[in-house]
Amino acid sequence: MSVLSLKPYKHLSRLIQNESFEPLLLWGARMAISAMLPMIWGLATKHLNESIWITLTAECLCWIELKGSYAWRLRVLAAGGVLALIFSVLGSVTSNSVGLSIICMFGVGFLASVLKNIGDRANGLSISVYLLFIFCNAYPCNSVTEIKTRTILVLAGAAWTILVGMLVSLFMPAEQPYRRYIALIWRAISALVETVGKGWEGSEQRINIRQVYLKEKDVRAAIDNSYQFYGKMAHQVSRQDKKQYALAQLRKATGLVAAHVITMSEDMEALKLKDIDSSLRIKLSSLLRAIESTAERMSVYVISLKGEEELLVITHISRLKKLVQLIKEYPAKGEQQEVVQRIIHIAERSIKLVESAMNSIEQMGEDRSVFRSYSLMKTLFILHPKYWIRNLRLLLNFNTLTTRYALRVAIAASLALFIYKWFHIDHGYWLPFSVMIVIQPYFGATFKKAIDRVLGTVSGGLIGGLLLHFPAHLHVQEFILFLSFIFMVYYMRKKYAIAAFVITLNLVLLFNIESALNPTLIITRALCTIGGASLAVIAGFALLPTWDKKWLPRHLMDAINSNHVYFTATFFADDKKTSWTRLKRNAETGNSNVFDSFNRYMEDPVSKENASLYFDVITHNIRITRYMNSIHLEEDNKVYEPLNRATPKQQEKINECLHWFNKITKMRTSKNEEEKTKSTNDSEEFLSPLKLSRNQEVYLEKILIELKAMQSDLLKLNGQ
Repeated sequence: MSVLSLKPYKHLSRLIQNESFEPLLLWGARMAISAMLPMIWGLATKHLNESIWITLTAECLCWIELKGSYAWRLRVLAAGGVLALIFSVLGSVTSNSVGLSIICMFGVGFLASVLKNIGDRANGLSISVYLLFIFCNAYPCNSVTEIKTRTILVLAGAAWTILVGMLVSLFMPAEQPYRRYIALIWRAISALVETVGKGWEGSEQRINIRQVYLKEKDVRAAIDNSYQFYGKMAHQVSRQDKKQYALAQLRKATGLVAAHVITMSEDMEALKLKDIDSSLRIKLSSLLRAIESTAERMSVYVISLKGEEELLVITHISRLKKLVQLIKEYPAKGEQQEVVQRIIHIAERSIKLVESAMNSIEQMGEDRSVFRSYSLMKTLFILHPKYWIRNLRLLLNFNTLTTRYALRVAIAASLALFIYKWFHIDHGYWLPFSVMIVIQPYFGATFKKAIDRVLGTVSGGLIGGLLLHFPAHLHVQEFILFLSFIFMVYYMRKKYAIAAFVITLNLVLLFNIESALNPTLIITRALCTIGGASLAVIAGFALLPTWDKKWLPRHLMDAINSNHVYFTATFFADDKKTSWTRLKRNAETGNSNVFDSFNRYMEDPVSKENASLYFDVITHNIRITRYMNSIHLEEDNKVYEPLNRATPKQQEKINECLHWFNKITKMRTSKNEEEKTKSTNDSEEFLSPLKLSRNQEVYLEKILIELKAMQSDLLKLNGQ
């Protein structure tokens, strides 16, 4: 069999594997079934107009991605149904009044943008809010009877979609969503190791620090996503809850493997390729490839729980141990020997963590289906009022950026609705609809989405218009409509321009399934989309704009302060063994925020002065976090002894680091914090409850170097 003939099978295999990690096709199929069955009913019973409203409601609610546990899925579907009902009624009631429509559009825009800004947990709810309001407002109801009829149709669409979502979820393994998040962390680790390992064989150029950090951010994002839906840490879960405890331990081990990989990459940076011979270089390259393969196989095993995948992981672990033994036998000397020993040490601990993760999966036992795991009472408890109150508090937890974004969206959407209503633009609801879709919290993202939206919408409108030429009895439109539900979901995460094309095609077919081709209407829709996208871009530039030229320094100081807290909690805990993973996560989140802010700063249409200095300070701070993580990873392998304190010489070095931290952060430090850090630093009798090993001393010295370099760059930024 030729290589070319194998390609389709490889693509299919990759597609199936990707689907197990992110079931986009299943999501699209859920939307297609939920939306098309009412349409088929409408065609069969001559109730097409009624079926369109059921289909539209189903499509809105199907944008809610079912990612978490069965309990979370049921609650979010119920919330979506309630919001769909409320805002469809609101849109219908206000449809005949321009003033009320604009006022309500302001409220809808504000609420929808707040929901969108929460993230994956509520993004689908946002679509249910604004899309149903806009469409119901665009098609006026002239009597109470018409409003009641439409309300019943929306209620039927919501109930039908919730039923489909529940049925889809009932047959999945109960803990599969949790395992999927952990598998995605393993996959991100594999991609990180692949990036770190590039260039070690000498056949290609080494990857720069920015590319490595982008992969590191992906790992951090995967871990944070798992905490969005499964917030309890390993020490917060009771051992009596066997499955949850085992999964929490599995996630903890996975996160620590990621930290070890990052530490290893930092240590390998100390080795210069030109100074080491090819034998060591090949061995280290093979080690990295083996870790990459092990992480990839672990990701598949965690999601599938298949025996053959377990065997493959065990085989990869065995290979890792052999490679570590080969590196141990390499006769390294001097400083090179010290670095190699650290790499060996980290690799051995990573192997133990992988074995610990395997043990956690074994302890979890069989993962039963949802319908075998949930009793009737447990299912009813899912909708307990305490969950609604908790989510309402989350929704009302505003900050400056969220509020400015919500106001910007509300004003722009209200203006778009006013233009459409005042000038009686036929199908002009695409104006506010485009504004709501395109406008993002930051200008760069808004501009990019506007371009994709315009290209996708114009081309989708043209193709959709051509499809209306087909004779109705061929049912080509219905078939394309079915496929569009699947593909618009699939491409939403991969290529928004294609998703916009499919969404437009979908809406053209949905609202014109019995209509003749109307070129004027297609042109109107294209112009409304361009106008809405332009309005969104103008609003992002001129209406309460969020420029990172202003916010970047704040994010930077927050990230530095997080490292400061991490450092003081580590070395001045006074006989307390700190919860360092929480401090690590806070510091890494701060680094991620400032790095994202820097990337937006580079895209903003403002002056890029001091960009290189900002980048240098950010990388200094990232390295400090990495070295702090390395110190703790080293500490976790020691036996904790309360009286095993730092030596006077080590304490002197610790105090010197604290001195530089205080110099850097003193402008943001309150008087109480300043007095506290000063008294700790000035106490001659105080010795840190951390007696440092040789490796930890090396990392502490590196922290001091980064702090001094950071102070120098910050002085330049301040013009001193």
